Amino acid sequence: MAQVKYTQKDIYNRVFKEKRVGVGYDPNDVDGFLDDIISDYGVFAKRIEELQTQVGQLQSALKQTQEELAHEQSQQMSRIQPVVEPAPVVVEPEPVAPAEPAELPTNLDLIKRVANLERAVFGSENSAN
Repeated sequence: MAQVKYTQKDIYNRVFKEKRVGVGYDPNDVDGFLDDIISDYGVFAKRIEELQTQVGQLQSALKQTQEELAHEQSQQMSRIQPVVEPAPVVVEPEPVAPAEPAELPTNLDLIKRVANLERAVFGSENSAN
């Protein structure tokens, strides 16, 4: 923000040089105008002071509210019970080794076994049929 060049007192005490007598502005008109400017400066200075006070109050209120919020959040977090779910147990099946092709009975092998069992049980008479 730019600095103010003149205060109310600077404006009030300002003396203008006269170059020639009889030529220039009416001193009463200039004085009246400068009096109005001085008055405006007073209003501005008062308003700036009020606003600075208000800014200070708002900043302190903001800080207090932030502290209250942080306190409330910490209280809420302390009330929350942690949820711990048991981890699922993963049981991997043991790999089954593939059987040798010779170990797996085929239909032909099963038929031969049945035929051998029939011969053993019923004898050779049934095998002739």
